[in-house]
Amino acid sequence: MERYHRIWRTAVGVLTGIGVLAAVVLVGLAPNLAAFLLGAVMAAAISVSLGVSWGRTHRETALAAPRWAALGGAAVLAIVGYGSAAGLQVFWLILLVAGSAPPTLTALGRLSPPGRVQPAEPAPTVVVAVTEKTFDAVLGDDLHLALDLSALTDAELCLAWRRSFAELGRSAAQGRWAATVDVRRAFLDELERRHPEEFASWLASGPRAAGDPGRFFNHHSEH
Repeated sequence: MERYHRIWRTAVGVLTGIGVLAAVVLVGLAPNLAAFLLGAVMAAAISVSLGVSWGRTHRETALAAPRWAALGGAAVLAIVGYGSAAGLQVFWLILLVAGSAPPTLTALGRLSPPGRVQPAEPAPTVVVAVTEKTFDAVLGDDLHLALDLSALTDAELCLAWRRSFAELGRSAAQGRWAATVDVRRAFLDELERRHPEEFASWLASGPRAAGDPGRFFNHHSEH
């Protein structure tokens, strides 16, 4: 649930701020600086490693690294602050934060991935309710595919999703933005219908609107 994600992030942000304040008050400048740099370097390295393994572009990976470095440095500094104030009891706080994290609960099946609605029944095959002209404009002239999305392979569906992003800007000027959004929504519904677990993993990775989901789905054989 998106609401739980927001609550968890807010709570962790408040806890981190309190911990950083405790570190500033109770710990010297040099140890604080060392702790922050350690956390920043570790978080940046992990971010780059995951970005490469997930097939993200160099630009996306480079932009994400500084943000995660700042978050990692602040987290380690907060742990130092809580450790100085409460000693080994800080580990209980770490376990609480990690155990209540959305990815942990999602992995345990206690929480749905953000943006995903659990269907009561298997969803029927999705057919895009738009004209052939609109569909061709979204996919491009060199990839003329049937309107019945179940006829597409996973690779074709992922390619169509990527191409439809570029169409959003053009369709807005031509009065076809709503139809293009419907097409993109249908792509998502079809991907989730075919591979719900991979779809959940893709959402949990924080995908971009123009990103390529192929690395999560293209390992399946054509259907």
